Amino acid sequence: EEGPRRARKTLCLQMLPARLLVACAVFGGASAQFFQFPGGGQGGINLEDLMGGGFGGGGGHAHRGGYEELPQEEEEEEVDLYERLGIQPEATDREIKTSYRKLSIQYHPDKNPSPEAEVLFREVTEAYEILSDKERRVLYDFGGISAARKGAQEQAGGGGSPFDMFFGGGGGQQTNRGRNMEIELPVTLEDLYVGNEKAATIKRRVVCRNCKSKPNSPRCLGCGPCPKEKKMVHRRAGPGMIVQQEVMVDSKEKCKREEKTLRATIERGMPDGEEIAFKYDSEQKPGQIPGDVILRLGTVPHPRFKRSRDNLSLKLSIPLRAALLGFETSIPHLDGHSVSIRRSGVTRPGQTIRVKGEGMPKHGFSSEYGDLVITVSVDFPEEVGGEMQEGLKRILPEYAPTDLRIG
Repeated sequence: EEGPRRARKTLCLQMLPARLLVACAVFGGASAQFFQFPGGGQGGINLEDLMGGGFGGGGGHAHRGGYEELPQEEEEEEVDLYERLGIQPEATDREIKTSYRKLSIQYHPDKNPSPEAEVLFREVTEAYEILSDKERRVLYDFGGISAARKGAQEQAGGGGSPFDMFFGGGGGQQTNRGRNMEIELPVTLEDLYVGNEKAATIKRRVVCRNCKSKPNSPRCLGCGPCPKEKKMVHRRAGPGMIVQQEVMVDSKEKCKREEKTLRATIERGMPDGEEIAFKYDSEQKPGQIPGDVILRLGTVPHPRFKRSRDNLSLKLSIPLRAALLGFETSIPHLDGHSVSIRRSGVTRPGQTIRVKGEGMPKHGFSSEYGDLVITVSVDFPEEVGGEMQEGLKRILPEYAPTDLRIG
């Protein structure tokens, strides 16, 4: 019985002495399920590959392929926190704070002693506490008021980020998080040298928060059904055994496609391949925290300069006379300033000239710079004849065969 396909195994779980519960399951090839034993059980038990046998289709009970559907817990009544504060779902942090200040003064018990005002004061305070916290606002937008309140309980209990609750806690795998969207953003060396702001437009699916309360509003005209959602339901899998199973159900939310422009700040000296993340701006799905949009910088080739970390390099071609007698020139840099180059004496082909502090600014230390490395090539005349040849013979020293060296 080494392989799972050779024979099925029967697993019996016993809970003693409080109450004798025996549950026998046959291993098959389905996904993992969560089992709970009523009356004295110690929470969920994860039994892998359980549903392929007697509790699946074919054997056992005839209720939904071997399951008896149990009444589900009623979902917590949803509330519109944006409506409480009288703001739109796209409201900025500043708009949220301004609205809360106004309403908190209006309903504060010291200003308004009526019982209704006390209730409204608590409601607007809760709305502000959730919407002013970036992580809890995301939990509310995509998980509802229940997720946001549990996130607050997790923080109050020392659980760290509200996402620890939503994702299972403790730095575990974020199974309820959407996928990240990665996009390459072309940038020039000039952008990376002086800094810039670049815009990128994305198209994504978003959940419309207005369709529930105001389905006929203009902003809901283009909305349609959202993708199906995952939901945990309780089913009776056998005598004394309850299964918590994950199923796909139609979403009650409405979705639409929208364009969004992301503005990325290109900092001076950022390296090629640097990633700029826009938290939670990826595709949206009800009940799921959106992933991030990640813009990865891709440097466009420059006609003159090449970059190697903090250094810049370029090639400079000079005529033979300049190589022999020296030269002086200036090179326009990426921000328009000129770099002066002056050489006296002989400059050999392939020789490099290093100019300190004329490379790229160092990211995070923009007052510090790398170097500019110039590689010189010499343009020789295609042919020498006539007076030039005779003149060179008079000027240049004679050479011996031993002056011709190999290697």
